[in-house]
Amino acid sequence: MSRHVTVVVLLALGGLLMANPLYLPVPVAEPTTAYAHAVQPVGPETQPYDEADVVDRDDLEAAARDAFDRARESPDGGFTVEDPSERVDSLSYPSGPTLGDGLIVVAHDGTHYEFWTRSVEREPGGVVLQRLLVQPVGFLAGFLSVVAAVAVVARERS
Repeated sequence: MSRHVTVVVLLALGGLLMANPLYLPVPVAEPTTAYAHAVQPVGPETQPYDEADVVDRDDLEAAARDAFDRARESPDGGFTVEDPSERVDSLSYPSGPTLGDGLIVVAHDGTHYEFWTRSVEREPGGVVLQRLLVQPVGFLAGFLSVVAAVAVVARERS
């Protein structure tokens, strides 16, 4: 193979591999939806609210109260379920919670808490693997291919 053909092949291969974010990841399955519940004390980042927006913990429906307690007692400050039947019917699960829709300010033992509920799309494992392994390795291989093409040209000129 002549050096010109080698350079063209290396550049084409390098460009194709470096452009992999344009065609990867390839969907291998449908994303799944998870339903997240989180509790944290009200802080400076909390959306502004009025006292009328505050719900007492004891006034929550029993399943919502159980979800609030479970999330508050969790070491991570929350929990996630994937089965839609495990959601709490009285709570909403928007993808972007706002006050009154996925965000409730709950009063319990003299403390106000943010109680977040939301839906989260989870990518299949094969897609995550492509994002974390295949794409970076492909980009690196493409970059090295372009460097090799430059080396062939530099060697040819010297």
